[in-house]
Amino acid sequence: MDKAGRDSLFENKELRAQMPLAAALRPKTIAEVVGHKDILGEGGVVNSILNSKHFLSLVFSGPPGTGKTTIAGLIAKELGARFVPLLATSLGVKEIKEAQREAIRAIEIQGMTTVIFIDEIHRLTRVQSDSLLSPVEDGEFVLFGATTENPWMSISQPLLSRLHVVELQPLGDSEIAEVLSRAAQYFQARMDTSVNELIYQLSGGDLRSALNIFEAAYVSAIGRKGSQVITITDVDVRSVRMRVSKGLSASGHFEMTSALIKSMRASESDAALYWLARLLVEGEDPRYIARRLVIFASEDVGLADPQALLLAHAVATACETIGMPEIRINLAHAVAYLCRAGKSKSAYNAINRAIDVAGRTTNLGVPQSIRGGIVDIERSRGKSVTTSDSRKYFPDNLAPMRFLVDEAE
Repeated sequence: MDKAGRDSLFENKELRAQMPLAAALRPKTIAEVVGHKDILGEGGVVNSILNSKHFLSLVFSGPPGTGKTTIAGLIAKELGARFVPLLATSLGVKEIKEAQREAIRAIEIQGMTTVIFIDEIHRLTRVQSDSLLSPVEDGEFVLFGATTENPWMSISQPLLSRLHVVELQPLGDSEIAEVLSRAAQYFQARMDTSVNELIYQLSGGDLRSALNIFEAAYVSAIGRKGSQVITITDVDVRSVRMRVSKGLSASGHFEMTSALIKSMRASESDAALYWLARLLVEGEDPRYIARRLVIFASEDVGLADPQALLLAHAVATACETIGMPEIRINLAHAVAYLCRAGKSKSAYNAINRAIDVAGRTTNLGVPQSIRGGIVDIERSRGKSVTTSDSRKYFPDNLAPMRFLVDEAE
């Protein structure tokens, strides 16, 4: 990074002692954002918006700490728009109408576009969502939203149809390392080479979490300073982790769940039971674990052992009536069974193939021979309906396809 770039990051030295590290290092231009090349790079949606200077209403979807709010604000800044941040949980229809009036005034008086940014947009009620439809459709303001939930499941369909979904992924290890290098520069500190990897593992790609861990480790390093140059070590990072690990962190939640699933997939019973125990000891909701076991029973065991789904579902039902510590026995029963069961992803792969084809052929109708009783109703009401004695199970213009394939083939 050149000197101008460093100055843009650290320009207000008086605020350093007051500002959290994550806020101090927040990018001031899109060029300073680390990662997300799929949306920020050539051909990406954000890159296209900036180059064309034409706004689209967007919803940024992704885990915490992936830069949803930052990127939204920088788009507005770089295109010279008003940026009005709002929080869904404290937002009413009245506030939305007022923001709409101010946006119209900004257009009429200043000729300026307004970007309304709603954090946790998935928390909007249907009434709140409906109040956004008209101003977004009429171009009275541009709507940006941010959500950690699945937008296709959590945002009302009428509002979602007016938004372009931008998915953000957790940062990779090299990207986290790049930002930690900026953090070390900011504090004028050094760090051992192993610190990057350790913080990445602990943060799970959550940049905000990574910077918080780094900042606390820096404070720890100051406490044992033995030379003029502060060096952050694994010891500092692990001491921070010990202090903040009371209860399961967001990254630990996903990492340990992944470890459990991968151990079961490999039929490593003892490892799977260990990760089950870790999740339970650190406070994971047994119902969440049970839901993952139900998914695993169909996705990974599938047709190799149909009884697996029945057992997993029985354990999920048990979780609704039995709590800790007894439910650990039921969960262990299911985990051990799923580990030892045969594995088949044929049903999982089949539905994925079918969905891919279905998504490209939504214009094709159902053949007359398998439309069911609706044909008789249409005929009774005067519609001329011709049917054939031969049955065709795929749409007329789609050749029969094979989705369910034996894994031995």
